[in-house]
Amino acid sequence: MATQSSSNPTGDQKPISNAEPAAAKPTVSPTTAEQPVASNSSSTAAEQPTVTPEATTTAKPTSAEAAPPEAVAAESIAPAQPTVVFVTAPQPPKKRGARGVGALVALLGTGVFAAAYALFVLVLALVGARGGLTLAVQFLSSVSFYVPVIVFFFAYLLLIVIVNRAGWWAHVLGGFAIAVIVWVGFVGAAILAAGAFGGSSAEVGAVVVQQLTNPLGFAAAIAAREVPIWVGGLVSKRGRTVRARNVAATAAYQHELAEHRATLGANTAV
Repeated sequence: MATQSSSNPTGDQKPISNAEPAAAKPTVSPTTAEQPVASNSSSTAAEQPTVTPEATTTAKPTSAEAAPPEAVAAESIAPAQPTVVFVTAPQPPKKRGARGVGALVALLGTGVFAAAYALFVLVLALVGARGGLTLAVQFLSSVSFYVPVIVFFFAYLLLIVIVNRAGWWAHVLGGFAIAVIVWVGFVGAAILAAGAFGGSSAEVGAVVVQQLTNPLGFAAAIAAREVPIWVGGLVSKRGRTVRARNVAATAAYQHELAEHRATLGANTAV
């Protein structure tokens, strides 16, 4: 760069630069320049709270806060859960029988049989030879009389248990079987009373034939045949009553069962 010399009054010459004089820059010491920054940072650090990683975690709202008001209202007016009620189906009625009354009738019939059998024995004793009445009284106190009575009770009770609610005809037909059973019982009791067992075959055979043709045995069979006809009507009457009640109970059960099924169908449809 070319320099020009200028004259001044003193005559001294100084070189003059063509460049503009540089702007005066304030001189700042390092200490004074850093102090405001430090003071500002310190004050800012003091004013701002320290934030930890746990504090910066976003807090999750609760279900009540997160749910909108419409959802809360819907939950408050939500209908209650239906209650399950177990309905027991109607039970079929138990069929009644005439066995209870039949047992009483069998006991009554046994008394009638004993009276009729004793009457037949007395009639046969009076028709027979002299001294027959004394023999009849002795017979009525012997085993040969009581065994047919006991056999009749159990045989007629078994018949009542079998026929149960059957009609009078069942007692009429069953009387034949009872007569045979009672006759066999009389023959066995008479043989035991005669002491035929243990003797010779001829003696045993004679006693058996005598008892098989004994009119007292036939009298027992005839009485056993007639008594079920006389008292069997009581059992058959009870049987008719029980049958009518069973029919009515069955009809009521069918009606109740139909209503129960209709109720279940209606509840299922709803």
